[in-house]
Amino acid sequence: MSEMIRAEHLTYEYVRTVEEEKGSRSETVLALNDVTLTIPKGAFVAVLGHNGSGKSTFAKEINALLKPTKGVLWVDGMDTSDDELLWEIRQSAGMVFQNPDNQIVATVVEEDVAFGPENLGVEPEEIRRRVDQALETVGMTAFRKDTPSKLSGGQKQRIAIAGVLAMEPECIVLDEPTAMLDPMGRKDVIETIHRLNKEKGITIVLITHYMEETVDADWMVIIDDGKVAMEGTPREVFSQVEKVKGFGLDVPQATELAYRLRQMGLAVPKDILTTEEMVGALCQLQSTM
Repeated sequence: MSEMIRAEHLTYEYVRTVEEEKGSRSETVLALNDVTLTIPKGAFVAVLGHNGSGKSTFAKEINALLKPTKGVLWVDGMDTSDDELLWEIRQSAGMVFQNPDNQIVATVVEEDVAFGPENLGVEPEEIRRRVDQALETVGMTAFRKDTPSKLSGGQKQRIAIAGVLAMEPECIVLDEPTAMLDPMGRKDVIETIHRLNKEKGITIVLITHYMEETVDADWMVIIDDGKVAMEGTPREVFSQVEKVKGFGLDVPQATELAYRLRQMGLAVPKDILTTEEMVGALCQLQSTM
């Protein structure tokens, strides 16, 4: 399988000012520290980490909003340090941020979705086709003439995703896209990006702190203090409950329950991820009693 993203010894550091009683001082922060990983085309990869771990910095590196201090990051074979490739990289890897209001620029939904391809110099007829297709894909065609400010948080986020889709990227990076949404909005957005991955073959990199959003990912990466601390399938990673918690993270509720039941001596599988799996395990356990 070909590579969408490849990082080799990726390092990013910056200088920040720290205020103290005797004045201020500067210190260097190592946001990413020697990260090496590969994300195949068409994969759905979840990236986890506590606040300040470096996961959002990694997202910005993919979109070339930040450049490596050391090492290299390739997006679809393009070096993100090459200024001449900047727009090609951002067209190849679109970015959806936490707050959709920061991404919506127009006063009419369909005009907002058209903004990206217009800036790419796409012909008007092709823009019309892309806007129609993007809105249909995210289930927002009925709202095309509406004002974005009147939409719910989940609807706004779907419009933000449609705006990225209209640029026809091969990869979409979502930096905590559901953090400001209610449970229904979160569900809508996660279902939308899973559909884009399965039906359109778009590579998805999801940065999140909601564990339940990661259980259907192909692969998971945990970043801790700027380094890749763990990676594997969700089942492989979350079955190591104590190790995951050691990085300041939780596990899905069903996994947590399985962990506690095992501590009580009950023969429950340790790699349970969902409520349905837990119900099945408890039914099987009951039948043996």
